[in-house]
Amino acid sequence: MKVIANLIGLFFLLLVIGCSNNPINQDWDNNESFVDSILNQISQQQNTSKRSEIIFLDSAIQGKSLNLKQQLQVYAYKSGLYCYYLQNTDSAKLYADSMSYVLSDKDPNAYPNAFTYTYYTQGDAAYANNQFNEAYTYYFKARQFNTTINDYCAAKEYSYRIGMILYNQGKFDAAATNFKQSFSEAKLCEKNNEYSNYYRKQELLNNIALSYYKQDIGDSALVYYNKALDYISAHQKSDTSTFFYDEMAKGVVYGNMGDIYKKKGNTLEAENYYKKSVSINLKSGRETKDAQLSYLKLGALYLELNDFKKLETILAEIRISLDETPNPKGEIIWNKLSWKLFEHSNEKVKAHDYLVKFLTLQEAEEKLNKQIYQVDIYKQLELLDKQNQLHLAQNENEVARTYLISTIVILMLILILSIILGRNWLHSKKHISTLKELNETVRSQNEQLEISMSALHKTISEKDSILKLVAHDLRTPVASIPTLVEIIITEVDEAQKLEYLEMIKSACNSSLTLIAEIMATADISNKNIEKEPTLLNEFMNDCAAILELKVKEKNQHLIVELPALETTIMLNPEKMKRVIFNLVTNSVKFSKKDTTIKLAAFINGNKAIIEVTDQGIGIPEKLLPEIFNISKSGKRKGTEGEKSYGLGLNICRRIVEAHDGKISVKSEENKGSTFTVELPLT
Repeated sequence: MKVIANLIGLFFLLLVIGCSNNPINQDWDNNESFVDSILNQISQQQNTSKRSEIIFLDSAIQGKSLNLKQQLQVYAYKSGLYCYYLQNTDSAKLYADSMSYVLSDKDPNAYPNAFTYTYYTQGDAAYANNQFNEAYTYYFKARQFNTTINDYCAAKEYSYRIGMILYNQGKFDAAATNFKQSFSEAKLCEKNNEYSNYYRKQELLNNIALSYYKQDIGDSALVYYNKALDYISAHQKSDTSTFFYDEMAKGVVYGNMGDIYKKKGNTLEAENYYKKSVSINLKSGRETKDAQLSYLKLGALYLELNDFKKLETILAEIRISLDETPNPKGEIIWNKLSWKLFEHSNEKVKAHDYLVKFLTLQEAEEKLNKQIYQVDIYKQLELLDKQNQLHLAQNENEVARTYLISTIVILMLILILSIILGRNWLHSKKHISTLKELNETVRSQNEQLEISMSALHKTISEKDSILKLVAHDLRTPVASIPTLVEIIITEVDEAQKLEYLEMIKSACNSSLTLIAEIMATADISNKNIEKEPTLLNEFMNDCAAILELKVKEKNQHLIVELPALETTIMLNPEKMKRVIFNLVTNSVKFSKKDTTIKLAAFINGNKAIIEVTDQGIGIPEKLLPEIFNISKSGKRKGTEGEKSYGLGLNICRRIVEAHDGKISVKSEENKGSTFTVELPLT
């Protein structure tokens, strides 16, 4: 449904843009032309291939003289087909670029509709080609035109695309907000009641429901799915000519509703809706890809119900469809289900082959998703906006320069008018001062942007490091569990079974500990750290009371040294306790039994100093520069083989820095370490 709406939206966007009454919005004729008639004929054809539709269009326009609007319609239609159906993004981009070539000698201000139409098409082609920054630039340009012509019909296309980007990035709450805004704008775009506008609105209702489903708000999702079905049914009654496409749209909604009933545990309803979706759209010329996914979801349902005979039938039938209409996401699910099927039938070679294919395809998709997630759409649009402002400022500077030169020439010719000369000179001086202030503002904004980009790169680097740790440290315990379970199934000796169960328990606990460490790294910044006045000595004593038990586990001794006078400091007690606990726990882990650990606090000027000193094994000099970063090299086992994940000290650094403080370490191998935390008193 989403794909068809995109395509039809491209066909009729030019007509839709005519909704505004602004006189500037008249750069082409809104009356239906013979190209509109051809595209309408194609949209009503059933069970046709997309390549045959291109051939039909080419034969229909052969020998005809096309005006600007008609040329753009043809190129946009072909770009959409190659983009969404034929999986040839290079051809999609070629036709989108052809639209730009047609407008190469046109003034954008005189043809706002044509340029908006072209920019959206170019943005869609670039996005399908994984050129995300380029796509956002085209969408931004289209929005800039819309601010000029104030057209709700064009505005809804922008809100829709931003919603789709946010949805693909997993930001479902923000996506739902943009889809709702697009729906509101679509309701204001009703001048000629275009079919494409109707199709966009029913798609938006479906997308809002999808966004709620992704947030696990199933009841709200069902409300919007039923709204979509009611909206489609009402249109079917008023316009029977589009019954074919309306049924396709219902088929998509049915498949999505099956997901909700499956999550609720209502397998009969889920099976019913999946089958309804497949029966409607698993045919040539329909929403084949969506039907493929619904059919595979039905297969996954049968897998959960252990109905492997039905699963085998589905996999055989859907294989034929996937060969005719490629579907990358469908291939991933198909290989996964095939792996599970042959694993159940104990055909290990085939199961292994499908497992390898599944993992390979999944890894490729994850790489692509990573590219999508790496680009912050809001920051990108903000950057484009700043660049546009800079461009406008430069244009103003050129105008001012021309004005200044003209003024000087005039003043040289009319020297006798000294009063006019003085006025113009003062005016020019003031204008130059304004330009300097503007340039200074632009320079300051660029500096702030560079700082933000640097912080963003640092955050991405830390996230990548965490992902690598997860992949490395979770792989072994998680991968061992299925093997141990298979051994337990065949094991006769009960004592041996208990031993294997203990191994599974240990692997799970290890994984949970790592996950807890990873969760602790979230939401640590000086923006979301809430500080409160805290008594230093009382806070330290609370920490020591809890840590006393941890220290005694290895027969170690904890010494606490505090200042004589109580001092109040601003901090987040919960976050800062984690710093103290992590530092003391590390000292316990890397110190031998019967040693001493000192926890001290004192005031130095306008700073509160907290120190943790141990008599442990120390830190090698080569590890000191990276000790507070996330790295594999910093992971060492404790004196009694205690496991380390390399995240604790990084969490400490981030919490301390969020308090505008500093953390440092002095250490010597085999002699111990001292960790120092400096916090501002105010």
